[in-house]
Amino acid sequence: MTASPVDTPFPDIPFLDILAPLVDRAAQRLDQSLAGGVVLPLTARWGAARALAARLGEVAGPALTAAFQEAEAVPAIARLYDEPPAWVPRDRYRAFATAARGSHVDTLLADWPILRRRLDRMCTDWVDAITAFARHFHQDAAAQAVRHPAWRGTAPAVADLTPGLSDPHGGGCTVIRVTLADGTRIAYKPRALAAEAAFGHLLDRLNAAGTAPAHRVPWVMDGGDHGWMEWVDPAPLPDAAGAHAYMERCGGLLALMFLLRGSDIHPDNLIPAGLFPVIVDLECLFQPGPADLGVADPLDDPHLFANGILPVYTSFDGGATLAPLAAAGSGPLAPRPQTVVRHAGTDWLHLGEQPVPSFAPGPRLGSVPLDVRNFSTAVLDGFQATLRTLVAHKTALMAPEGALARFRNIRCRLLLAATNLYGLVLAPALIGEGAKDEAAFTRHLARAAGRAPLLGDPAAWRRALAAEARALDRLDIPAFTFRPNGREAWSVEAAGTAASPLGPVFAIPPYDQVTAALAALDDATINRTTALLRAALRPPARRPPTPLPQNVGVVAEAVPGPDFRTTLRALADRVADLAVGQEPGTLRWVRLWEQMPALTAPAGPGLCYGAGGIAVFLAEAGRALDDERLLDLARQAQQPLRAAIQRGEAPRLARRFGPGYGRGLGGMIAGLAWCARLLDDPALAHDALALAVETPQALAIENGPVGDASDVMDGAAGLAWGLAVLDPGPVVAQAMAACGTALLAASQTDGVGGRHWPGRRRAGLAGLSHGTAGIATALAHIHAATGDARCHAAAWEAVAYENALFNPAAGDWQAGRQQGSSTQQGSSTWCHGAPGIALARTLLMDMLGDTDGRLAADLHTALATLRASPLDQVDDLCCGEAGRLEILATLTTRLPGVEDEIDTALNTRLADWTAGRGRLMVADVAGAPDDAALFRGHAGLGHLLVRRLAPDFACDVLLPRQVSRVS
Repeated sequence: MTASPVDTPFPDIPFLDILAPLVDRAAQRLDQSLAGGVVLPLTARWGAARALAARLGEVAGPALTAAFQEAEAVPAIARLYDEPPAWVPRDRYRAFATAARGSHVDTLLADWPILRRRLDRMCTDWVDAITAFARHFHQDAAAQAVRHPAWRGTAPAVADLTPGLSDPHGGGCTVIRVTLADGTRIAYKPRALAAEAAFGHLLDRLNAAGTAPAHRVPWVMDGGDHGWMEWVDPAPLPDAAGAHAYMERCGGLLALMFLLRGSDIHPDNLIPAGLFPVIVDLECLFQPGPADLGVADPLDDPHLFANGILPVYTSFDGGATLAPLAAAGSGPLAPRPQTVVRHAGTDWLHLGEQPVPSFAPGPRLGSVPLDVRNFSTAVLDGFQATLRTLVAHKTALMAPEGALARFRNIRCRLLLAATNLYGLVLAPALIGEGAKDEAAFTRHLARAAGRAPLLGDPAAWRRALAAEARALDRLDIPAFTFRPNGREAWSVEAAGTAASPLGPVFAIPPYDQVTAALAALDDATINRTTALLRAALRPPARRPPTPLPQNVGVVAEAVPGPDFRTTLRALADRVADLAVGQEPGTLRWVRLWEQMPALTAPAGPGLCYGAGGIAVFLAEAGRALDDERLLDLARQAQQPLRAAIQRGEAPRLARRFGPGYGRGLGGMIAGLAWCARLLDDPALAHDALALAVETPQALAIENGPVGDASDVMDGAAGLAWGLAVLDPGPVVAQAMAACGTALLAASQTDGVGGRHWPGRRRAGLAGLSHGTAGIATALAHIHAATGDARCHAAAWEAVAYENALFNPAAGDWQAGRQQGSSTQQGSSTWCHGAPGIALARTLLMDMLGDTDGRLAADLHTALATLRASPLDQVDDLCCGEAGRLEILATLTTRLPGVEDEIDTALNTRLADWTAGRGRLMVADVAGAPDDAALFRGHAGLGHLLVRRLAPDFACDVLLPRQVSRVS
């Protein structure tokens, strides 16, 4: 290279004047590496060097900013300007840069040896990656020329390179945009493109059939360990008819991702190329569900709804709001904050946040960004037409040399974490002590290993975490690969000189799973799936709730409006209206799930969020309103679960959903048992008992993607809650004993008379849903069923531990010891804090006795906090006012006169609830469908009204008791 690459100014790269020597040395090493005759013109090397400089500035920027600010803090006025005014001083920065420039950069970086080593490694990786590109371009030039007749047999020279267009994997390798001398642009990918080639072949077959939306097929050239692909530029849609056709094609792609179990189709990977949506990254095909990897799957494998083509919701402000993202379009994209070096080159230089585009813009009609939810008919038409075409050509597709067979041995990527999780771990790792001390740097990276295991085999998960640590150590994003026709997976990070196999991680080869699904695909399956998609895309029919008077839970006057019965009827009708018909006599629902990214997906069979809880409410309402239609809807809500049990799938259900009360076996058992009594149908109780038999299978799921193995919502305590609803008997006693053994084995004593259940990186929590209050009640139920004195003692020890977390200043229990000072107040809801603890202490007093008055004292304190803590902003049963009022309603015998307090709070809400304007989680999420669920949706509000209207029919869903009042 005849000149330094940084002689070409890159004004937007902070600290380039300081980091230039590193870029220059890397450029010189690239010259030496290419000395064997591979030609890479100067302009192309400059483009590559610019990408290196930008990456170095991004990584070193925080540490260099801290060094610059050591002498003098940035003035507050600097944070008020987006761009520095011309009069901002620059002398101090110039002096800083001069002192660090040239050979002095090594002295400066010597203060941060960990940072320096990573910068050096990044430079080495860059040299290797650009050298590999140049050699691949040279060796593939002739084959490329065949694809481009205008080149007349000779590929044009490379005019420019833009690396860094993907996450770095396997030694800093990224996608590169290649601009040739004739203006042609192509994509270079440092991985095999056999998946893209096979997908293009499948699209060709579908296009030839002529019965599904036709697709643009970009040219692809697979080089084994690398590949080339047509560069696809975005282009606007011509008119409304074009927008409709575009969305039909999105529906077709959705169908293909449904078949091939595709994932990671975000707006940067699906290019709106005029009338054609084009997927340009297909490495994430044949993705397994959690259950396929041996862990619990509370969402029941919603891969159709999670692949990214349809809206998923994420947050860029710490969870305060949720923003939709859809590769097919979700309207205006919310920006995300990014930490950057602001006012670079001036004395005002500092780190700050600035909004940047979260993804590339989606499809637009003129200047208006499109939202796929406004084109549901077109999407569903394309979806159905494509699936029906696949069915019509099933035999040819599945033939030994058919289009599907081309996918058998391709290399796919296995997603074991979202990329942004790795980014969040890496971002602070080289700031402060992490830039100076290897142990501090490693501690930062180890945060990635604290998440729930996503592989059921502990040895395979340990190997995956070790490979992740190697990748993160070199500032790469970890990546794992597999071939669909096998059960093994590998890391792209080598362990020493050997490959990095994880071992067999799949229950069955993913290819076999896909071929079995295609073989079973028929019109009935297409119709059922389409109905669920239609419900997921249906716009909500709701308006903002009416503002409440202040302190409604204590002093507000009742507001005239609908009575309890009218509101209950409206809520039951709304829940029924949200049902999705499936097989005859079978109903399902869809909802927005709470985890990030939040999916609109089928609700599943669980109690708290799924059809089980909805069935309980419909049965309660049917009895309270004497409405046979609602009782029949309750039967239909339980039918998918019952059908699976009757097909002999109870063991699979236990393994897939795990033991918990929220989404797992415990909640399913409770829901079936309550419906058996409300519907006077002993067969439902028999089905619940069939699930109870599978307790060992559920308890074998050590951890799922969410939750812990012991708590109520996701663990053994929740299974004990469900078993407590069943009539006593040998099966229940044996299952209860297994839960007790699991809970005792997972616990730890604190040395001062307390017992807790630690999570992966924390001590045990207080509270009902995830803490010791809930586990103590489960132990009490187990003791009642088995007589195990160890569980009796452990329940008291759990209370002792929880009381050590009591905060007198707040009158409440803080969530856990890891959360800091004694003045921190936990939230007061059913799930965390005094309301749930009040409910727990009441049950423990009834089941364990209270000879020394400890439980009564706790209850007195908890009730005082409960009554003084109305939840005006949230209505739901889990985390809102309905849960608080439900707890008060169950404790009326201990709180004389509390009924008026409850009814006053309810009366302020009845008009909104009748109109479907409850203050639910989905109410603040634009475009999300209404939620029918028991703990987070309309069913929970209706359940509270059943409690007030007809308490004998209200099930104890917030804490099961063994005696039911249903008659």
